[in-house]
This record gives sequence, C-alpha cells and structure tokens, in this order.
Amino acid sequence: MPSIKLDLGRYVTVRPRLDGTARVLFEVPKRLRPSDWSAAIPLPVNGERRGDLTDAEEVARIQADAKRLLDRLRAARMGREAPAPARSMPELIRSWQSTQRFKDKKPKTQKGYIYHAGLIKAWSAANGHKPVDRIKLEAIEAFLAHYDDRPTTRRHLKIVMSMLLDRAIQLEWRTTNPLDTVKMGAPKSKVTIWEADDVAFYIKACKDQGQPSIAAMISTLWEIGQRVTDARLFRSGAEYVDGAFRFWQSKTDSWVTVRVSKRTRDLIAEVADPDSLYLFTDKATGKPWDEARLGHVFADIRSEAKGRHLVLRALRHSCVVQMARAGSDVPEIASVTGHAPGTAAQILAKYLPRDNALAAKAQKRRGIAAPKAGRTVRLA
Repeated sequence: MPSIKLDLGRYVTVRPRLDGTARVLFEVPKRLRPSDWSAAIPLPVNGERRGDLTDAEEVARIQADAKRLLDRLRAARMGREAPAPARSMPELIRSWQSTQRFKDKKPKTQKGYIYHAGLIKAWSAANGHKPVDRIKLEAIEAFLAHYDDRPTTRRHLKIVMSMLLDRAIQLEWRTTNPLDTVKMGAPKSKVTIWEADDVAFYIKACKDQGQPSIAAMISTLWEIGQRVTDARLFRSGAEYVDGAFRFWQSKTDSWVTVRVSKRTRDLIAEVADPDSLYLFTDKATGKPWDEARLGHVFADIRSEAKGRHLVLRALRHSCVVQMARAGSDVPEIASVTGHAPGTAAQILAKYLPRDNALAAKAQKRRGIAAPKAGRTVRLA
C-alpha cells in the first residue's frame, strides 16, 4: 500500500486486506443517494480488479470510474440524469421487481435481491446501459470474475442475473439465457456447529456482559431451530404462549407447537418487558434487535469472552444436527424447524459428523448390541 494518501475521488473508500491489497468502493451516504443506487459499488467497475493501489494504471481506472459515478450521482440528484435506453438493464430490473414472484419474497430476501441488482445496474451503467439482448456471456463472466475474492457474493450475483435474464425472455427481449450453461457451486461453508457446552458458555457470557436478551435468544434458537431474523420479532402471546412456541407451517398447512426447556422459559421470563410486544429487545433502543446490530454486539461478546468463534445464524443448523444425534428422523426435525424435508436432509449430509457415538446409537436402535468400550468402529 502506498505511504501517502491517494486522491481517488469523492465518496471513495479503501478497505485494506491482509495481503496488502485493498477493496475500493464508491459509497454514498444513504441520505444522499437515490433510492435505486447500490450502497457500495466496487471500483474499478470494469477491467481487472486487483486492489493494487501501487499500480498507476489501476488507480487511474478507479479515479475515472469514480468520476463517472459522481457525475451520474449529481445528475440523478438534480433530476437531470439521462433516461436509460429502452430494454436496458435498469428497465429490466424495474420490470422484474414488479412481478408477483418478486413481491411474494420475504422482505429479507427482497433486500438481498435489490442489493445485488444494484451492483448489476452499476456495471450496466459503466458499460453505457447496452440493450439486454446485446449482453454476451463473456461480459457477464468478466463481471462475475470481479468477485472471485468473495465467492458468496459472486454466486448471488449469478443467481440474480440469471433471474433477470429469464425475465427478459418472458418479455421477449431476448431468446436465451447464457447463464443456463454456467455452473457455479456453493462456496464451502464456514458454519461451525454449536455444541451444548457452547450454548451454556455463551448464555453465561451474554448475561455477564449485560445482554440477557441475547442469552435468551441463543437458548431459544438452540432448541427450536428458527431463523435469527424471525426470532428477533417473536412476540409474547403470538409466537410464544404459555412456555411454548407456536408456528404456522405453510408446507403442511397446520399449526405446530414446540415446547422448550425450563432453562429457556426462565431466560425468557427474565427479559420479559411488559411495555413491549416482543420477547427479545435491545435495551439500548427498547425495540426489537436490528439484525446488523445484533451481530455486532454478539461479536463483541464473543471477543470479550474468548469463546469459540461461533455465529448466531449457525444455531439453526446446529438444532438440526443435535436432533439427529438424539435419534430424530428427518420428518420430525423438519416439523420443529420448518425446513423442507429435503433441506433438512441436505444439512445433515453436510454437517452431521460420522462418529462412533452415532454409529453405536444407530445399531442400538436396530436392536444390535453397541460395541464394547474402547473398540474403534471404522465407517466407510
């Protein structure tokens, strides 16, 4: 990295990486950017993106793209931005977002789609908003290659781009979707499964650090395997009634009631706020936890407590694994967590350890004697 500050342009931020390179982003404060702008646009928009700020050519491309984006921003805010050509990406994105299929998605899913569509729109703008029928596979692959260092983002961009091009086919703007031939597997997951000792450790750590509502949430999610984003908004008298959680399972068109342990009931009772409808509130705001803030606060607790590097969202997978270890089958697990049976099976295939204890339990359930203590069972 250069020892002097580079003048890369207004609204350009640099985020150093451990290898000495950097992510360079065009980031406009929310209050200043148009509603259809992405919060962060990687720079340079076109060409190779190595993050080498000692390379004069790459710095020049960053500065040029930042200037173009700034000019577009000013024009948009003054209402003078030139309209995009007919059948271009911005028009396609607007059409896609108007479909019932998009509107039926959960708000969190919509938010993710909108974010990635914003990155696609910024790329399209840098290329002059070519008509959708002129977008070639080579250009799309070059765009996706910019995110090789962020494989999850790259995969999500591919998914959103493919949905957009499918919409273009529906509108008869083009006849084929070039991404149908592109296979992109999911990146290796970094999810680490919570064990019972981890749950007890972090419940204590959260309470010790003055965050008992997070302690109650951890215990709840460990036992019922719901999404963190849903748990934030659980309400007393609605999802939680008389020491049990109650959910409508759309897949089975019925209500399912899941009882929780005395520990969880006691933790929830400790944080109950008579002035709030919600079970888990952020004491700093008196409102339900904001998802981003919840993650940051838990990260601080984890750092202070020096526990295993675990994340709250992994509690959902952990619940699936722990129920399987206890002998529950896939339909039983899915009835608690709300997963589709196939999804629950995929989670188990990926995260359930194949160990001696599990093998012994399986044989015992079949009526076959467990192996003697000290013997090793080799699994194929």
